[in-house]
Amino acid sequence: MSKFTKPVGAVVGLLAFFTFLATTNAQELKDAIRLTKSEQFSPAASMYKKLIAQNPGNGDLYYYYGLSTMKKYYSDTMNVVFDEKADSAKAIFELGIKQDPTNPLNLVGLGALRLIKQDIAGGKAEFAKVEALLPSKANKQIKMAPDRQAKTLVHMAEAYALAGIKDTAAAFSYLRRAEKLDKTNPQIYIVRGDIYFYLLNDGSKAISSYNMAQALDPLSPEAKLKTGQLWLRARQYTTALNYYQEVVKMDSTFAPAYRELGSLLARAGRQEEAKKNFYKFLELSRNTAARKQYVNTLIELKDYKDAIQQLYEILKVDDSDNDVNRALAYSYFETQKYDSGLVYIKRFIQNAKPEKVRSLDYAYYGRTLAKLKQDSLATEQLMKAYDLDTTKSELVSEAALCYTRVKNYDKAKQHYELKIARKKGVPMDYYNLGKVYYSLQDYVNADTNLAIFNVMQPDYIPGFAWRARTKSNLDLKDPKGFNTTGYAVPVYEGLIEKTQSDTVKYMKERFESFDYLAFYHYSQFSRDQKLKDEAEKALGFYLRMSAVNPNDEKVVIVKPVIEMLKQKIK
Repeated sequence: MSKFTKPVGAVVGLLAFFTFLATTNAQELKDAIRLTKSEQFSPAASMYKKLIAQNPGNGDLYYYYGLSTMKKYYSDTMNVVFDEKADSAKAIFELGIKQDPTNPLNLVGLGALRLIKQDIAGGKAEFAKVEALLPSKANKQIKMAPDRQAKTLVHMAEAYALAGIKDTAAAFSYLRRAEKLDKTNPQIYIVRGDIYFYLLNDGSKAISSYNMAQALDPLSPEAKLKTGQLWLRARQYTTALNYYQEVVKMDSTFAPAYRELGSLLARAGRQEEAKKNFYKFLELSRNTAARKQYVNTLIELKDYKDAIQQLYEILKVDDSDNDVNRALAYSYFETQKYDSGLVYIKRFIQNAKPEKVRSLDYAYYGRTLAKLKQDSLATEQLMKAYDLDTTKSELVSEAALCYTRVKNYDKAKQHYELKIARKKGVPMDYYNLGKVYYSLQDYVNADTNLAIFNVMQPDYIPGFAWRARTKSNLDLKDPKGFNTTGYAVPVYEGLIEKTQSDTVKYMKERFESFDYLAFYHYSQFSRDQKLKDEAEKALGFYLRMSAVNPNDEKVVIVKPVIEMLKQKIK
């Protein structure tokens, strides 16, 4: 045996090992990228960290790890703060540049971050650095495989789609260059489809691009999912549903498909099926952000009880997310557990940065306080909500009602008049303002507003009852206390007619009407004993009072009057 046989065999074995290791790492990177696309960010992050530990000089690993960190924000924009993810991604990209300075991908990542922040000049400056690392006529000394160049150009184009920047000339230029280098890369057509879909709203060309991607990679669920999303935007719900179901058949572990199925089925009112799909999405994605997304859907489905259970599951692993307090506050309010709701809405607002508090947060705070009969405190929160969103004019009415309940009628009047002056008044505002004026004993303005309401809502019985009471307070009395004007007569007569269809339901209003009309006609007869017809009318209304509620105190009091009237009209 040659003395060189053993070393040569060892070298061959070592080369085979490194080849195996490189192949294994490449496959694991593909798996990590697939986990990112499947929105399984926690296991993806674990895999990226493992790969970086094994091969810290590979800049690709840093880029895809940073990109995954960024895409976690896009998967859950309601609960994930972009700046936090952007800072993490930036640190990863910068470490990748340090470890692998000739690799252009991490510069692409930095450029993408700048574009997303709408720093277009900064983004293009980073991309210029990328170009300096790519082969060109000026950079003949740089060697790079065509498919790798194409991959870099595709990611540059993707940055424009992620950032929502409609510089399609630049984005399409990168894609055309990539296509010349490697027509077999399906991501070229995925990104092209995204640009047509999200930036140009051209569904036809987007579908054509996604179909090309699907043809190049028939087993990939990504293009099919995006096609389904496109049909959903076009409100072709059945077609979208078919595509999502095909994705699940193609890859039963592709989490976003279950989320899309859940959303679509929820929209169709198929709530149990929707929940099953969301459970599957949650099971696959295995992260807190996914559970939060599920909670958002449960709240949209008004399944607040299940939402509360899921929120407590989140708290077990992460009690630092203040948005969980917000969701618990909303859910407890909707399940009439106002004491618990108050605890969590207070906690949310105390811990939130001012820019994170929405109009709806203050609205829930105010409504919770109102339900707990803390009306004086409720008004302040309701008006904070209105100040943040003046399109929500109903909040002014709610604040006014709270002021009414604590008998602060001046404040209530100011709020109703504010809303009406801004031409946001609805019929009930005139009704409630009329009652506020009534409480302030301003019967003229009470009558004016109630009259407007009666025209707007001619079938609302309480509106006529309150106007009749208001009119009765405007009546003039003679020195003996007899009614001389009868301003409320036509309103009470109309009230009797309107309540004829349900005399039991409106017994109180009818009794009140008979009482007023009886006294009015009795007043006319008492002032002039010759008016026998007035006596007959008075007796008739007193008898109707007695028939409605013979045991009422007023009936007992007027019994002598009834007997006297009977004698007078014999």
